[in-house]
Amino acid sequence: MVEGCTYVVRQDEEDAYREAGVDRLLVIPENAETKSGQKVSDFMTTLYWIIENTPEEVVCVIDDDIKRFYYRTDNTVPIDSTSFQDPSAVVMDEILGVAQMVSDLGIGFACTHPNKAVYYYNREFSFVGMAGPVRWINKKSFKARLTKDDWAQSDIDMVMQELLANRIILQPNHIVADAEIQTGKGGTAVSSRIMENYRHAMRVKWGVHYKYDKKTNKVRINVQR
Repeated sequence: MVEGCTYVVRQDEEDAYREAGVDRLLVIPENAETKSGQKVSDFMTTLYWIIENTPEEVVCVIDDDIKRFYYRTDNTVPIDSTSFQDPSAVVMDEILGVAQMVSDLGIGFACTHPNKAVYYYNREFSFVGMAGPVRWINKKSFKARLTKDDWAQSDIDMVMQELLANRIILQPNHIVADAEIQTGKGGTAVSSRIMENYRHAMRVKWGVHYKYDKKTNKVRINVQR
């Protein structure tokens, strides 16, 4: 679906990918660290490491569990061969279009919406919102930073930092990506504890600008522009 992309892999995975015929690789060395001194060991440290170790001015980081892309207005239309002659070209045009927009407008961060439901669509673009599985970073304007020993580090925290520093993000709502939710066997208790620590850290760091509703399991961010 996404043509010409570079796969980000750990050093111990490199040979397996090359044997499978994948040559466009960005390899994370063993014991790699971010500029803040954190070992690259999870999603956010990997994301910041990618930002810090790529030469392009604008990068698009796409989750590896995306099943398909959709156009969304008054309904959702899958971008696949049933509706489009060349679905990969359609997706790439949208990705490149958003990259050009963040560059032209001097916006540091863009992301898709995390939910493809039609009732979440009310405009083609918005300028505040939760991050979905596709993220664009314009390094010239990007202000978010990873801080060592910060329990609040997450893509939500990245959005909050960008809203605080740049007062805006760009969120294309007309195109969304559907990612498969993966759960680890036997990890429920640990995950719950980690998530509660994270939510507490977010409340301490962001105060009234971050709210989590336990009943609905929904997060709301509120930064006045």
